[in-house]
Formats: sequence, C-alpha cells, structure tokens
Amino acid sequence: MQAEGCKQTMLTKRRQKLAVIHIAKKRLGITDKNYRALLHEAAGVQSAADLRNDTQYFTLMRAFRAASCKSRRKHPAKDEGLHCTKAQHYYIRGLWELASRSKAERSLQAMIKRICGIDDPRFLTKAGATKIILALRSIAEKAGFNPDRKD
Repeated sequence: MQAEGCKQTMLTKRRQKLAVIHIAKKRLGITDKNYRALLHEAAGVQSAADLRNDTQYFTLMRAFRAASCKSRRKHPAKDEGLHCTKAQHYYIRGLWELASRSKAERSLQAMIKRICGIDDPRFLTKAGATKIILALRSIAEKAGFNPDRKD
C-alpha cells in the first residue's frame, strides 16, 4: 500500500515537471525544431518524456533559462535556430555522395547516430552538422578525393 502511494507521488512529480517544460517552451515561443534541438543539446533526449532523472531535467531548465535571456536581447521576430542550415544539409549530402562506399541513406543515418547520437538527420544541430562535415571531409581525403575541388 505504501509503495503504491510512493509511485503515485513520483508520477505526479513527473507530470508536473513535464508541464513546466511545456510551459517554458510556450513562453519562449520556440519552434518545434528548435525545441527538439534544445532537448538534444541540453539533456541528450529527443522528447521531454524521455527525461529519466533530475540532472537531465535541471540541465534542460538551465538551457531554457539561457535561451530566455538570449531571446530578450534579440529582436523577437528573428529566429536563428539551433538546427543545421540548408547549406550544411546540402554539403553533407554532397560529401556523402562523394566519399562513401555505401550510398544508402541508412548508412548516413548510422554515421549521424554514431557521431551525434540522434536517430534522424532532421534533428541535426549546427554543431552536430559541423562534426559530420569534418568527419566526411576526412573520409573524402582518405579516399583520395579533394572536397575543396570544384568540378
């Protein structure tokens, strides 16, 4: 009986934390893409429901606080975002086509998962994209291709 009460209390606290996270997201007015990138960068998860401990939760709250301070300094209509740019995405694809032995999409996804820890390239951050680009440039150079050469 006592264990059931403890479980209920833990569930209530978890729901309260999730509510606070979603309220913070709404108050910041960030897009879903930027929210997912923030979750990944701060806590290493893709969804608030994936948070497993207080450390992840408080790290995420600090990231929201930092984002809030940044958004006050900038013009609210300007949303630079944390996601990789279209140019980075295009460059990654080009390097992948140039340097990879296996041109399969699954291979690229596996590499992104191995380097950045995310399952889907759509959630790649600018920092993650930079890591992928550097790795692909290294692969291209080792394969004998010059990634800086223009055809």
